[in-house]
Amino acid sequence: MRVRLTLGLAALAVTLLAGCSDVDRVVEPLHLRSDVKMTPAEARADLDKRESDLTALLGGDWDNQDNLIASSCGDNDEGLYYYGGRNRTEPIADRAATAKSTAAWWKSRGVAVASAKYGESYVVKGEAKNGTTIFLNLDTDRTWFQTEGACVPGDWEKARDDDIAHRRNEIVRTPTPAPTPTE
Repeated sequence: MRVRLTLGLAALAVTLLAGCSDVDRVVEPLHLRSDVKMTPAEARADLDKRESDLTALLGGDWDNQDNLIASSCGDNDEGLYYYGGRNRTEPIADRAATAKSTAAWWKSRGVAVASAKYGESYVVKGEAKNGTTIFLNLDTDRTWFQTEGACVPGDWEKARDDDIAHRRNEIVRTPTPAPTPTE
């Protein structure tokens, strides 16, 4: 009996460990969106607008952590994208209601939504039609999100060099959101 129990637990452990190693395969790489036509400036503005609208919806003071230097995407460095996020050190009191209202707000704007709860934290993922994705995390000690902009056609090295030359990451960013979301 003890041998069977030990073998059963060992098999369960191997299964769980194998499942953990598959987590890396769940997050797919960005794919070039040839149907989305945006200049680097438009891609940066789209990312900022979506983030600013979300911070305005949630309220509070946010630390802007955007990377405004173009990164490569696509299978052969055939496109560019921007990424970033925002952090708010104060948590949201009713995380469940905020997750639900954020999901509804995104859906009303044509954004595909997925939600999950992990312990006491809520995660809401919104993916816009152009591929911009926001992962909102409503934790017990803070609220934060990560964003990946659309992977659009363009020479990412040229855009990166232009972003560096214009010191885009050194631009002063206000930590306070706009008073109301914009369309």
